[in-house]
Amino acid sequence: MSFRILAKTMRPERGFLCVVLVIVLLSGCASSGGVYHTVGEGETLWRISHAYGVNIQDVAEINNIDDPAKVRAGQRIFIPGARKARKVTPYKPSRKLPSVKDGEEAGKEETKIVKEKGRFSWPVKGEMISPFGAREDGMHAGIDIKAREGTPVIASSDGDVAYSGGMAGYGNVIILKHPGNYFTVYAHNEKNLVKIRDNVKRGEEIALVGKSGNATTAHLHFEIRQGRKPRNPLFFLP
Repeated sequence: MSFRILAKTMRPERGFLCVVLVIVLLSGCASSGGVYHTVGEGETLWRISHAYGVNIQDVAEINNIDDPAKVRAGQRIFIPGARKARKVTPYKPSRKLPSVKDGEEAGKEETKIVKEKGRFSWPVKGEMISPFGAREDGMHAGIDIKAREGTPVIASSDGDVAYSGGMAGYGNVIILKHPGNYFTVYAHNEKNLVKIRDNVKRGEEIALVGKSGNATTAHLHFEIRQGRKPRNPLFFLP
């Protein structure tokens, strides 16, 4: 039975919960393997992404590249979904004196990164101790923010509480659903302060920082997802 059919046969509350759980449990969906590419002379992020047939936005987010101009020869970039290294055709400006056309061509390659700074707010103040992106043991689908145990966690944007409870690995977790098919995930909480179906406003306290689940120190694991696809929170936070 497909997930879609299964959801239709369940009560609305259970069907919705099933959708939410799939969003969280399929953390690896956005990263079905991949390879590291070492940037060569003249290779731009656009040309690398094009050579591998992957979305430049995905490459930028998973590698925390918010400015394509910062990509340098010798840098290792993780290419999600790729199975083997590929050859990349480097950008070679005209040998004649630089022209406006040359500048425009290079510029077009480097204006593909979309950032929505401020769409969501920081859920807690603290040092980011683990970034979004590829790890040796798999994909880290969010960021970890260190904070004192018991520190209030706030809603990153207006939304509805899609889930509030325990989950393997995540400990006490809250999932909020936002317009645009966005979800935010708040995990390892000491205590959840909201319940399923509650409507919350940006800045409202929804939990307390803890170290429940697979956490060795008090911190908040925070994710932003579009559908079931993890997005890099740093591209959305102010």
